[in-house]
Amino acid sequence: MSSQTWSICLDGKEMEVREGDNLLSSLLSHGSDVRYGCRAGVCGACRLFDNEHGHPLLSCQTTVLSNLSLSIQLPFVFTTFSLLDSEMLGDDAVALTLLGPSDDAFGDRVNVRVPIDGIDEEEKAFECIAVNAAGDNLSIVLQKSRLPAAVWSFILSLGSQDSLQVSSVSGVRKGRLLYELGLDEKPVVVVCAAHNRVFEPYWKKALGGVSSQYLGHYSLDDVAVLEEDKGLTEFLRIAREAAGGALLHIIYHGQNVSESAWGQVLRPLRIRVNQLHFVR
Repeated sequence: MSSQTWSICLDGKEMEVREGDNLLSSLLSHGSDVRYGCRAGVCGACRLFDNEHGHPLLSCQTTVLSNLSLSIQLPFVFTTFSLLDSEMLGDDAVALTLLGPSDDAFGDRVNVRVPIDGIDEEEKAFECIAVNAAGDNLSIVLQKSRLPAAVWSFILSLGSQDSLQVSSVSGVRKGRLLYELGLDEKPVVVVCAAHNRVFEPYWKKALGGVSSQYLGHYSLDDVAVLEEDKGLTEFLRIAREAAGGALLHIIYHGQNVSESAWGQVLRPLRIRVNQLHFVR
């Protein structure tokens, strides 16, 4: 095995990697937050952008043979989408249905740009998750807490004749989130961070298409320590019993709760951490 090492820079984070190693495996071993799926070069989830050569690459199919400067974010190409429908989801979220050239489906991520003057360029574009079924018009959920005030006000002012600029990743298989998690016909629950509770009906509908054993949804309280949410422990205990002898799988839709913190909650319930799936 070669002793040569090369420098990999991923969005400003540098690491040393041995020559001949698989790029995806190396990034994961260094704790990089990169997406991946089939690891066979088919789903395209592990696609990164090569800044030096100006083209995307599949990290699971790349052998490290030189220094690399990479980015998780692919360059955006925005297209105009027309607004078909706007539905308020309480006071702090809105669902938009858009008409345009999209093959995105539940779990895929798209970028939206708004034409507002007086704010920084980076605030005009933001990422959101598609919640529509495959083949339907693109539907996205926008949350007040995740947007600058000027952008939220603009979104609320949109009418049926208005449009938005939307960009999505091309060259990858779409609507694969649940299949990549491998949850077909397995007992599963969804646990959401407090700010993501608005996604509950969308998770229920999406999981209903891949598993007849969707056992419920729980929204976390705004607590600093996961173990302090006693309702979560009881919810998981009941769900585990409902699963019978099968392994209960948990989807966590949120961020900023580590695997080790989850382990403190799951261990007394005899649920393994590898039954936990993170969706940001």
